[in-house]
Amino acid sequence: MIVITFFLEVSDYAQHSFKNLIGANPYLSFIITPIVFVGIVYVAKYYCHYVQGSGIPQLIAATDSRNKSIREQLLSFRIALGKIGFIFLGMLGGAPIGIEGPSIHIGGSIFYGFNRFIKLNRKFLIHALIAIGGSAGLIVAFNAPIAGFLFAYEEIGRKLKKQALILIAIMSGIVYLFAIMYRGDANYLTNLSAYSLELTLVWQLLPLAILAGVLGGLFSKSTLFLINKFITHSKLKVITIAVVLGFIVASFNYLSTGQIAGSGKEEVLLMLGGAGLGLDFVAMKYFATLTSLASTIPGGLFMPSISIGAGIGSEVASFYTQIDAQVIIIMAMIAYLSAVIRAPLTSVFVILEMTTTLHLLIPGLMIAFIANWISKQIFAQPIYEALADNYLKLTGK
Repeated sequence: MIVITFFLEVSDYAQHSFKNLIGANPYLSFIITPIVFVGIVYVAKYYCHYVQGSGIPQLIAATDSRNKSIREQLLSFRIALGKIGFIFLGMLGGAPIGIEGPSIHIGGSIFYGFNRFIKLNRKFLIHALIAIGGSAGLIVAFNAPIAGFLFAYEEIGRKLKKQALILIAIMSGIVYLFAIMYRGDANYLTNLSAYSLELTLVWQLLPLAILAGVLGGLFSKSTLFLINKFITHSKLKVITIAVVLGFIVASFNYLSTGQIAGSGKEEVLLMLGGAGLGLDFVAMKYFATLTSLASTIPGGLFMPSISIGAGIGSEVASFYTQIDAQVIIIMAMIAYLSAVIRAPLTSVFVILEMTTTLHLLIPGLMIAFIANWISKQIFAQPIYEALADNYLKLTGK
């Protein structure tokens, strides 16, 4: 908990430092961002390969594999330390990445790292330990206990036994209690409990769910295509690709004056407060996030996806005269996140918990499952599972 809190604070400092710097001189992004991309991609690929990406695929691969040596490659104290360092550098370099997925990876790595001392031998206990660590990472990052447990179930624990799931639920509750004692129980975003939605109006959200589902499905499909396309063992090609992708992100940073850099949390708060950032923000955040993921630099997908969803909701809200704009934005965040990560229950609860709107559960579930289904028609395999398969291939299972 202390490690993850430290990680969240230094990452937040890094992204604010970059935005302040670029706000004064946008041209600096063309120098800073490509250099950071090259440095991170090169070092991560050749010296610390398993810190790449969000980290959630590594947890899935670790629980899918029966090989102890593979788990130790994917999860360890060293990996957790590397993740913290690389995310800090990525944020400092203007990468549009989140810190929540990495928090999950760090939590799983720390919990599994302690297995060296407690020496659990039963497979279901080891897998439960990894899932508990991942759940703890999400709970501390988002202050969302229900989402933390559901994430452990949907993404990591689908194959776990009933006893393991009960253990995860109990430990998730304990982690949350310690988290609120240590950090307080403030909302990750803001309290929107005053807003509601009549169930008779839910049908109006169908076009929004379809739009988010299509965009999320295309995002996942494009990400996997580019990651596989850019796989190379030539150091010159690795550097060239990193430079090109770094310049693309730098261009978006320049055009947005640093607004697309970082996780997107500040921008989400602005939109929930009534500010409109425009379609250009949605487009730039979408393609900049896609570019960063394709480069394989360490970085999370949760909050950038949530900010893209918020942007979509903010832009279409004017078409809804019977539903509050804040409710439209909440539903858009749920729909787009569900379409990208293909974990509808996690998507619903993480958004509702961070905005104190659990009373919107029924419409949220409906929108999430529709967007999830639309996304599945475009790209059948969930993005984290596909990336986990890549790690298992690299490690030889």
